[in-house]
Amino acid sequence: MMGKTIRYVYWACIAMLLLSPAAFAQTVTGSIRGAVTDEAGSVIPGATVTVTNAATGVHSTTITNGSGEYSVRFLQIGQYKLTVGAAGFGTQEVGPFSLEVDQLAKIDVKLKVGAATTTVNVSAETSPILNTESATLGETFTENTINSVPLNGRDFSQLTVYTPGAVSTSFGSYGGSSSAERDTSSATSPNVNGNRQQSNNYLLDGQEINENLNNLIGYNPSPDALAQMRVITSNANAEFGNVNGGEILLVTKSGGNKFHGSAFGFLENYNLDANSWTNDNNPVPVPKNPFTQTIFGGTIGGPILRDRLFFFADYEGYRWHQGGLTNYSVAPLAFRSGDLSAIQALNIQLYDTQTVGPNGQPVPFQNNHIPILNPVAQYLFSNQAAYPLPNNPTSDPTGVFNNFVGPTNSFQRNDQGDVRIDWNLHQSDVISGRYSQGYAQNGQVTDPLPVEFPSASNYPDHFFNLTWTHTFNPSIVNMARASYGRIRFNSGVSVDPSGIFGLLGNQKVGIPSKAQQTAGFSLQAFNGSGSGAVSNFGVNPTPEIFIDNIFEYADDLTVQRGRHLMKFGGEFIRYQQNSFYPGNNGELGQFIYNGSYTSNPSIAQGGAPGYSFADFLLNRSNDVAIGNVNGRTGQRQWRDAFYAQDDFKVMPNLTLNLGLRYEYDQPIYEVNNKQANLNLATGAIEYAGVDGNSRALYDPVYTNFMPRIGFAYQVKPRIVIRGGFGITNYLEGTGANLRLTQNPPFHTDFEQQGQSPSVSNGVYSPGTFYTTTAGFPTTVVPTTTFYAWKKNLRPAFISEYSLTTEYELTSTSSLTVGYIGEGGHHLTDPQFGNQLLAPGTTAPYANVVGQNGVVKITASDSAMNYNALQAIYRQRYKAGLEFTANYTYAKSLTDDVGYYGVSNIQQQFYQQNAYDLHSEWGPAGEDVRHALSVTGEYDLPFGHGMKYGAGWNYAVNSALGGWKISGSSVTYSGFPVTITSPANYSSQVFAYGGAARPNQYLPLQIQNRSINHWFGTAPGLTDVCGPNGFDGTCIYGQQPNNTFGNMRPGSLRAPDFNNIDMAVAKSFPVWRENRFDFRADFFNAFNIASYGNPDNGITDSSFGQITSTRSTERHIQFELKYAF
Repeated sequence: MMGKTIRYVYWACIAMLLLSPAAFAQTVTGSIRGAVTDEAGSVIPGATVTVTNAATGVHSTTITNGSGEYSVRFLQIGQYKLTVGAAGFGTQEVGPFSLEVDQLAKIDVKLKVGAATTTVNVSAETSPILNTESATLGETFTENTINSVPLNGRDFSQLTVYTPGAVSTSFGSYGGSSSAERDTSSATSPNVNGNRQQSNNYLLDGQEINENLNNLIGYNPSPDALAQMRVITSNANAEFGNVNGGEILLVTKSGGNKFHGSAFGFLENYNLDANSWTNDNNPVPVPKNPFTQTIFGGTIGGPILRDRLFFFADYEGYRWHQGGLTNYSVAPLAFRSGDLSAIQALNIQLYDTQTVGPNGQPVPFQNNHIPILNPVAQYLFSNQAAYPLPNNPTSDPTGVFNNFVGPTNSFQRNDQGDVRIDWNLHQSDVISGRYSQGYAQNGQVTDPLPVEFPSASNYPDHFFNLTWTHTFNPSIVNMARASYGRIRFNSGVSVDPSGIFGLLGNQKVGIPSKAQQTAGFSLQAFNGSGSGAVSNFGVNPTPEIFIDNIFEYADDLTVQRGRHLMKFGGEFIRYQQNSFYPGNNGELGQFIYNGSYTSNPSIAQGGAPGYSFADFLLNRSNDVAIGNVNGRTGQRQWRDAFYAQDDFKVMPNLTLNLGLRYEYDQPIYEVNNKQANLNLATGAIEYAGVDGNSRALYDPVYTNFMPRIGFAYQVKPRIVIRGGFGITNYLEGTGANLRLTQNPPFHTDFEQQGQSPSVSNGVYSPGTFYTTTAGFPTTVVPTTTFYAWKKNLRPAFISEYSLTTEYELTSTSSLTVGYIGEGGHHLTDPQFGNQLLAPGTTAPYANVVGQNGVVKITASDSAMNYNALQAIYRQRYKAGLEFTANYTYAKSLTDDVGYYGVSNIQQQFYQQNAYDLHSEWGPAGEDVRHALSVTGEYDLPFGHGMKYGAGWNYAVNSALGGWKISGSSVTYSGFPVTITSPANYSSQVFAYGGAARPNQYLPLQIQNRSINHWFGTAPGLTDVCGPNGFDGTCIYGQQPNNTFGNMRPGSLRAPDFNNIDMAVAKSFPVWRENRFDFRADFFNAFNIASYGNPDNGITDSSFGQITSTRSTERHIQFELKYAF
């Protein structure tokens, strides 16, 4: 009954919104609020308040109500001037002052009695330093900060880690080829207040720019295109949703009444960089990897019609190239005629397992000469351009290992840009539109071995955004928005740099197959490595093609009534997620050769080993497989939201933020019902839209109500106490590989495995094999993996609560100290299903995947907890110095890190024991006890207009004057380390072996710690128990068979992390506002080696050793910019 009532309310809300102008928009503008009084403090109703944009001259006018209150909403961020006047009073001007994104600035005005022609100017050079109106926590980055802080790879997301509560586990991933302005991994996304990297929401001018299948950033705007960026970390107003972590608001620049623009270029070259710690510490020093990175582009903005119509446009290009030499092992000339006598140096005698001699055993090939029967070998050996001969001397007695060397050249490139139009029709209507596009590519330009087929990827993006702000009267303002985004990932597609094979590869080498969609020919894979091992050739790509179409319809209505500033709205987002994935067995398939068909199993002590490349020449493969998918899949979903917010000015020094948000996430369905789910209660497979099943195969949730309550209390003019409580909901995308579309019969793999030659009871059997000439199997592989979503899957439910005190130290500095906490339930967690309930029992879903198969379950049973002390010191520009310092003392706990895990952290996404989630509770992957970040800029006091050097001549001032230094630093205490051990599981206890942990018998007493012995133990103790188990002196021991270890996840710590970036810059005036800017960025300026994770496997020979760094080596980048 309750569910029906909620559904009725839901549809009633939709109906009302469709019949009224109110819906929802996530704020990317600013607002001004205040009261107008006389000198005695009495309110002045009917006063005229005009707000003027300094850049465009556009002004908005309102009138104070009966309480003397006024508000001006939906203002573009920037510099403003406030003019207030009333009958019998003089006019007062306030400003200029800055208005920031998502800011509700409080500006109270006191008018003096006098003639209207009397004007009083009040300076307000910056925005108010204290937040007296909202409980929302976060950090705003102005245009100056965005342009002054060194950003490695020009990746704006690096700024997020300079926010209180935000932590990056992969800070070293910023810059170079891992950012490339179009990052397709989660490595550069922060964990905000203990939330997962995938739970952030990125908005560009209010429009989502998320890739929703994998929860990534879909589009990285150029820093030169951004006017401001804000990261909301806690207690967001009810208008914000679809997020658990950080809400990242990005606002593009607008044009003004003057033409402004720039042209810029950045250059980074490996010759200026330091060598990596890993290379330097190799036993034989390794030279730097050669690469070149260039970033270039420009911006322009100005008027189309003065005071009415403005434009802004930007372009940025990115080029990254890396070259080097690569070693391969190719078949020597003798091999190409069937002469494999060289492998006798490895004591290998080849046998013809298909010919049996008088003794009932396979006959040997004389002197290891064999016929060449494989059409792939015949084609390659007769076309030296396709498969070159060795060109590199080798000490390998077989003449094979690393006998070929050649140059490779890989690249990444990106071309992107934005165009924005702002049209002020008249004071009541403002229309803004933006189009953004990006096209990123990466791949390999050259490959010296034509039978090697590198993969390439490209990522075309398109975004359209349109907003319309309409003022009905001074008390009612509406902003509507419609947007469309298309994000496409085309990754892992094989290419043929040589042009020899193309899309006809299999046809040329003689392998029957369907029409190819990717270049190359089917992978020929050879077991073995080292001496005598020939490199694999061919390719078996597993391309992933994801297309996200995002349609957003939103609107925001604000109403001022007395001391109430109210907002009402709703949002409708339509997700279309189209994908193609051929399966793990690949698009072109593979033939695997293991040497068993040239071995002799009749020989004692394991038989003669055989040689996998010889099996290939004889056309005898023991494993043939190819993927199969029945076309593309198209999943669909609506996400709808409604909210109400009231910022209630209870008293002049007390504001209450009261909000309520409701969200409905439609269960995800496939347009052609190509989904199957497993009923975990009955073990039955259910198909979408069949036998009364829903199209989504899991249940909707109608109870996603999210209250948002906060207050801001100005105890004294220089002290503000703020606090709040709120709830957020969000359902992770889980990626394409866990979706219900991956199940048979919609997604199947074909595979056949041969029977190796064998001897049983003295009787020899030649076995069976498969050939390239016969092509690929059509037999569907028995299902051993099935994907299931729990019926009661629901969005994560996060409670946020905070209490902070903000103190104005001076007119330009403030200190904020507070407690921030979060508690989460129903976090999405993957579970390794089909684990036995007890040893010796039948697996729960043996009827579906067999006794040893796995059901990969997507559930929402996980939890998290975060508690922190956060402190922020802000110094606004004074005497040439501006900086912000953030410190966080925190503890973050969870029982699951999610399917994606945490970047650069060793914790597993599956549980050690699927039936014991409690034992997984411990430090989250991003948990650091101490985190400190600092950003700042300082104008050196030398040169014209500065404290020193005012009288310098032009030459001296050009060389020594006007320099600036800027920088940033990040310091973390150690990230968690989880100790692992081999999984001592037989078929009796089937569990995920990758998450197995050992037993801990004694407390770890660390002494004489070093990177070669990070878990250095006290004298008399040893790290790991021997084969006889616990002996009274060892710390860790492998758990007994078919049991789970008692070691908790995240119980140890990796080394601390430290990084300092710096920049020096100088401007050279040219004429009026024209100038040249020079800048040099130094990333990891002092080349600090922040060591990575120690080896965490107790049976590894390198257990406890650190062989990598979490930081990158020092990089130097130069910039030249012409600005006007």
